[in-house]
Amino acid sequence: MACVGGKSGTFLRRKDKQVYRFKGFDSAQYGNSMSALEAVVNAWMEAERPRIRHVCQSLRGDQIVLSFVYEEVRELEQRISTQAQMTSPRFYEDDFVDERPTGARIPATPPPLH
Repeated sequence: MACVGGKSGTFLRRKDKQVYRFKGFDSAQYGNSMSALEAVVNAWMEAERPRIRHVCQSLRGDQIVLSFVYEEVRELEQRISTQAQMTSPRFYEDDFVDERPTGARIPATPPPLH
C-alpha cells in the first residue's frame, strides 16, 4: 500500500462545516485496465477540480484501488470568500470618526513666512 497526504488528524470539523470528501476507484470496475482507470480518474479530476488532501493506492489481488480524500473547490472558495468578508476592514461604519490632532503644541494657524 502506498499513501501520500497532508497532515494527519481529524478530517471532520463540524463546527465550521468543513467536511472532507472521499472518492474511491477500483480497477475491477473498469476491466482491470490501467488506461481505463486513468481515464476515469482524469475525467473526475477535470470535472470536479478537487483539492486533494490525501491519496492512497492499494493492491487487492490483481486489482488497483485508488482512494482520494479531498475538498470540493466550490466549498473551499465559499469558505475563503466568507472568511474574507468577515475579516475585511470596516471603513464605512457610521461610528467612524476622522479625528484631527488637537495637541497643545500644534498651532491652529501656520506660522508666518519671513
